[in-house]
Amino acid sequence: MNALSTRHLAYGFALVMISLGLAACAGFDLGDIVKVKTPNAIQQTTGLPARTSLNDAEAEYRAWFENTQRVGAQWKASIERGNDVRALLSQLTLAALDEVGPTLAGVPVVGPALPALTGLVGLFIGAARLRKEKEASFNKGLKEGRVGAGAAPQENAS
Repeated sequence: MNALSTRHLAYGFALVMISLGLAACAGFDLGDIVKVKTPNAIQQTTGLPARTSLNDAEAEYRAWFENTQRVGAQWKASIERGNDVRALLSQLTLAALDEVGPTLAGVPVVGPALPALTGLVGLFIGAARLRKEKEASFNKGLKEGRVGAGAAPQENAS
């Protein structure tokens, strides 16, 4: 009986291997059977299901990765252009002050007041940005304080 079950196992194994060989020759791909888990963040951005076939996952990954690199490069280029514009404006402002400063220094009232006037202009220009930074810092502190105190974090309504 033991020899009979061993013979049946051998025939069964041979049948499975022949079936897989014929399926491979017919264009059957095992990558369509193997399923992989799709991360939640990728599901939300691409609309893929929670489990995807291996072949589809590889193709979607390549497309997602190329898109992420392209968008990141565009954002980096935009930031660099913004830094260039800021540097240019800073240079123009400093060059104008260098040109006007010695001329105005000879005027009795304007000469000593020039540093104070430029400081006030700087306050008005940066006031909105500074207010936003302080508000974000305050909200983050409130959120961390709630989490540290054991309360559930709440989203700001504004």
